[in-house]
Amino acid sequence: MARNLRSGQLLSPFGIGQIVNFPNEESLMICGLDNWDDILVTRKEEVGAASVDESEFTIRERRLEKMLGVEKFKAPWAYKKAGKMNTKLSIPAIRFPGWHYCSVCGYMVQISYDQKDVPECKQTRKGKDCNGRLVPMRFVAVCQHGHIQDVPFKEWVHGGPITDTNHHLLKYESGTGSGELASISIRCSCGQRKSLAGLLNVRKAGSIVFDSALARIGHGEDDGNFSIENPNNSNTNGQYCLGHRPWLWPEGVKSARYCGAHLQVLIKGCSNVHYSEIVSALYLPEIEDKVNPLVLQLINRLNGMAGDQTGLDYLKMFYNQDPTGNILRAVLMGQPEVIKGQILLDELVQEIISVIADKGGQDIADENKSDNLCFEEYECILKGRNSESADFKALRKSFENYVDNELHSESFETVVLIEKLKETRVFKGFSRINGAGFWPGNDSSQNLTLHTVNWLPASEVFGEGIFLQFKDDKIDQWLLNNGRYQRLLNQYHDINNKRQMTFTNRDINPAFVLIHTFAHLLIKRLCFNCGYGSSSLREKIYFSSDPGERMNGVLIYTSSGDSEVSMGGLVRQGTEKFLSKLIKEAIEDSRWRSADPVCSDIGQSSGQGPDNVNGSACHNCCIVPETSCEEYNVLLDRSSLTGTLVNPEWGFFS
Repeated sequence: MARNLRSGQLLSPFGIGQIVNFPNEESLMICGLDNWDDILVTRKEEVGAASVDESEFTIRERRLEKMLGVEKFKAPWAYKKAGKMNTKLSIPAIRFPGWHYCSVCGYMVQISYDQKDVPECKQTRKGKDCNGRLVPMRFVAVCQHGHIQDVPFKEWVHGGPITDTNHHLLKYESGTGSGELASISIRCSCGQRKSLAGLLNVRKAGSIVFDSALARIGHGEDDGNFSIENPNNSNTNGQYCLGHRPWLWPEGVKSARYCGAHLQVLIKGCSNVHYSEIVSALYLPEIEDKVNPLVLQLINRLNGMAGDQTGLDYLKMFYNQDPTGNILRAVLMGQPEVIKGQILLDELVQEIISVIADKGGQDIADENKSDNLCFEEYECILKGRNSESADFKALRKSFENYVDNELHSESFETVVLIEKLKETRVFKGFSRINGAGFWPGNDSSQNLTLHTVNWLPASEVFGEGIFLQFKDDKIDQWLLNNGRYQRLLNQYHDINNKRQMTFTNRDINPAFVLIHTFAHLLIKRLCFNCGYGSSSLREKIYFSSDPGERMNGVLIYTSSGDSEVSMGGLVRQGTEKFLSKLIKEAIEDSRWRSADPVCSDIGQSSGQGPDNVNGSACHNCCIVPETSCEEYNVLLDRSSLTGTLVNPEWGFFS
C-alpha cells in the first residue's frame, strides 16, 4: 500500500522520530539516518551503483554546513516507480506503537516494530479465526530525554511486573460512556481488570517530573507523600523509561540503555510527542552583481554538476588543472550561452577566470567572517540585490513615494521587497514533551543516528518576502520606559535554565517582544490581504543588541517547496500603495480583540501560554501556526505595540 508524504513534511511535522498516522489506522515512525543510508546501499546492491545518483537530492549551503559540522545535506528523496536513476527509493519507517487491538473482538497483540504488514486477528471467535483488523493503540509513553516506548499495559493491569507474560492475554474494552479514560478498560485472561483512568497523570515541579501514573503502579492514590524533594523514583512495581529509541531500529531498542526517567503517557497524535528542530538560512549570493548576468546564469546552472560541488567549484576544478584556461575553454564551448551566440567563448573564459581569481581567498575569508548567520543575512538584505539570474533579488525602498510616509519614516528605517529568495531548511534534531531545542543534557542531533554520518536532511524552498527594519533610536527611546516586558524574558530564561543545564541566556530584551509580536500581527493581517494561508507564511526575526552587530528587523516571507507557489501577492503588499494600510491594520488589531478583557488582564498579571512566558497574546490575537513561528509562540505581548486602555503610553506605536 502506498504511504505518501510531501518531501517538506519529512522535516516538519513528520521528521525523524515522529509518529505518522496513515489511512486505514496505520501508524508508522520515521527512522534515523543510518536507515536512510541503508536504503541507498541496498538499492545500489540490487541494481548497481550507477543507478543511484545522490547528487540529484544533495543540497549545499556552506554557512549551515559550517555551523552544523556536516559536509552536505540531502533532501528526502521522492519515490519513483520508473526511470533510469533513483527508482524505488523509499523513506524508511517502522511500525509504532507495537500494541494493537482487534476492532472486532478487542483482544490485544504486541507486534514487532519491523512487521511489514499488520496481520489479522487470529483469536478464536465462534469456533473460527476472528480475522478482525488490528488497530494501533492510541497511547505511547515518552520521557523528557526524547525516548519513547509502548505503554506497559500488562504491568498496568496487574499492578506490577509479571513473569509468565505469554500466559496473559489482554483485551481492550471500550465502554459506552463519554469517551473518558475511565470508560476504557484492559482485561486480562487471568481475570485482572483495570480502567485507564489516571493513565495520563503526571506531577511536576516546573518542568521536572517527580511522580507519574506508571511510576505509581502498585501504590494507592494516597500512598507516598511524593514531591520534588522526595520523588517517586524507586518503586519496585513502577515502570520507568527503558531508554528505547525505536526510530534507530533495531539497535535503538534491543541495545537500549536503561534511562530510569519518569514516563509520561500521551496520545500518539499529540503535538508534544515530537517537536522538530529546524535550522534555516537564506541563500546569499557569493558573486558580486557586477558580474555578467550570463556568467551568473551559467554558474548557477552548473550547481551539482560534479557530485555535490557548486557551479563555481566545478569550473575552478578545471582551472586548477590548467591555469592557462585550455581545459576550461573546452568545457565552456559546449555551454548554451556560447552555442546560442549570447557571449563569445573568449569573453566567457576570461570572465570565469576573473570570478575564480576574485574568489580565490574565499575559504580564508570565510573563517574570519562572523558566525552569526542572521547578521550576514541582515546585511545582505539591507544592501539589496537587483538581479534576475540569481535566487536572491531584493529591492530596497525609500519612503518618499509611499502613502502616509510619515507613519513609516517615524518607526521604520527602510523596507526591502524580496522578490526572489531561496531558503535551506535543515532538520537538526527533535525533542519531546518540551519545545524543540530543550533536550536536557543532550545534543538532539546525536539521536538521529547510531553511527557517524556527514549529512543531515534538508529541503530547499523558494518564495518572496517583505523586510522591515525598525529605527534603532526609536527602539532605544521606547526601551527607556518599557522594562516591564523584562519579566517575560526572565521567566523564559528561568524555565529553560531549569530544563537544560547547558542553556545560555539569549541576547534578547523587551524590543524582541515588540518585534516578534508585530511579526505575528503582520502575518495574520497578510492572510486577509493577500490570500495566503497562515501556515504558508513564516517569520524571521533579526535581533541583536550587540553594538557591533545590532539588528532590529523582521522578514515575513512565503517559501514553498512542493505545494503552494509564490505569485507576487506578498511583495505587492509592501509597495507604495499598500504598505501603509497593512501596517495600520496590524497595529489596530493589537488594540482590542474578541477575547478581551480576559486576554489583556491575564497578560498583564500572571501571563499566559506555555510556561506563562506570554503577556497579552492568545489564539484570538497573536498566536499563529507553529510552522510560522521561530519561537514556538512564546515571548509575545500585543500591549507592546499600542499599550493598554489604562496605559496607552506603553505602546511603541502609541
